[in-house]
Amino acid sequence: MPVATPPPPTSPAPGPARFVPPDLVDLRTAWTRERELAAAAGGPHHGGRGGGCPGRHGWLLDDGLDVLLEPVLAGSTTPGFYPFAALDERTAAGLLERLDEEELATERQNLGPTLGTVLRAVVRYPDRVRAQGYVVGPLRCDERITVTGVLLRPGRGVRLEGPHGPGGERADVVRALAALGVDDMHAPPDEVAPWRGRRLGGGTDDGPWFRVWWD
Repeated sequence: MPVATPPPPTSPAPGPARFVPPDLVDLRTAWTRERELAAAAGGPHHGGRGGGCPGRHGWLLDDGLDVLLEPVLAGSTTPGFYPFAALDERTAAGLLERLDEEELATERQNLGPTLGTVLRAVVRYPDRVRAQGYVVGPLRCDERITVTGVLLRPGRGVRLEGPHGPGGERADVVRALAALGVDDMHAPPDEVAPWRGRRLGGGTDDGPWFRVWWD
């Protein structure tokens, strides 16, 4: 009697493949390629006549931040640049554990709040604060994680119908943000506007989300 032969084992499913160039790959592969390009002759990290870049090249990759950041980063359309639209509590907590205090205390987008201040607010108030910004990968010398804005649900009593500059309802939003601990910006935000992006969770009783942004 013939013996049934089991089917051959299948290969494990590949990981996310959303990052370029030149083809869709996972974030670790993308950053590994970037670091290799940067370290090659003529690249920005090459220690030739130009002296290379200061600092620890490829630290995002060495510290395993690709695993942490991959779920929240959008695919790169500009080489070495990876935006994020709504960084959540899990990712913020992981970054607070891995980044050194100097990075958390000094990295800011121009006159906006520091990276550490925003990440701590996201962890403390996950139903009211999210972070927006970008990551510069190992392709460039200025490798970093930067917050450019905050998504905020300030609670009842704040209603904006469109983008606002200084004064008016914007002051209410800024006060609500400061009350949640985001209070070390060097200047008021350049824009406050209702957030029309994807639903961020939570009920509707506490009002809408706003995007608070620094240029």
